[in-house]
Amino acid sequence: MKRRQFEQGSINGWMVGTIGFLVLTLIAGAVAAWMFVEYTREKTGVDAKVASAVAKGKNEQAELDQKRFSEEAKNPRVEFVGPNEFGRVSFMYPKTWSAYVDQDGTDRGDYKAYFHPGTVPPARSNTSRFAVRLEVLNSDFDKVLSQYANQLKKGELTSSSVEFNGNAATRLDGAFSKELRGSVVLMRVRDKTIRFSTDADVFKPDFQAVLDTVKFVQ
Repeated sequence: MKRRQFEQGSINGWMVGTIGFLVLTLIAGAVAAWMFVEYTREKTGVDAKVASAVAKGKNEQAELDQKRFSEEAKNPRVEFVGPNEFGRVSFMYPKTWSAYVDQDGTDRGDYKAYFHPGTVPPARSNTSRFAVRLEVLNSDFDKVLSQYANQLKKGELTSSSVEFNGNAATRLDGAFSKELRGSVVLMRVRDKTIRFSTDADVFKPDFQAVLDTVKFVQ
C-alpha cells in the first residue's frame, strides 16, 4: 500500500515537473518568438531608414552634380552684339541658350531679341516665357517708365536705381500680370530706351549675369 502511494506520488511529481517544464518551454519559446519578431521589426525599420537616408543622399548629390554640370555647360559664354544704329548693345549669354531676333528695327521700328535655354519659344505668343528679352525702343526713357506707374502705385512692382557694368539703370521687380512675375531693367541710350526683362524668377541669376556684362554706345 505504501509502495503504491509512493509510486503514485512519484508519478504525480514527475507529471507536475514535466508539465512545468513544458509550460516554461512554451513561455520561453513565446518570449523568444516575440523578441525575434520585435528584432526583425526594428531591424527592418532601421534598414528602411538607412536605405532612405542613403537614397536621399544620392539624390541630393545627383542634384548638386546636375546643377554644377548645367552651370559649367553655360561656359564659355557667347557674346551678342546689336546693330550700331540701336546703340550697339552687347553682352555675354550662356552658350547653351539660343538667340532669336524678332524685329531688327527696320522702318523706324523697335529692335527685339529673345534668349532662352535650348530653343526660343514663339516670340509672338502671349503664353511664351523667356529667360531674357532685349528691346531697344524708339521711345523716351520717361515715357517707357510711365507705362508701369499704376503697378508701382498699387505696390505690384517695386522700383530701384541700379548700375550694371557702369551703366545707370532703373530696375522693376514683381508681378507684371497675373501670369507673369519677373524683372525689367531700363537704360537710356541716345533718344531711345533699352529694356531688358526676364519672365520668371528662376532665371534671375542668369539675368543678373547678363546685365553685369552689358555695354552700349551712347
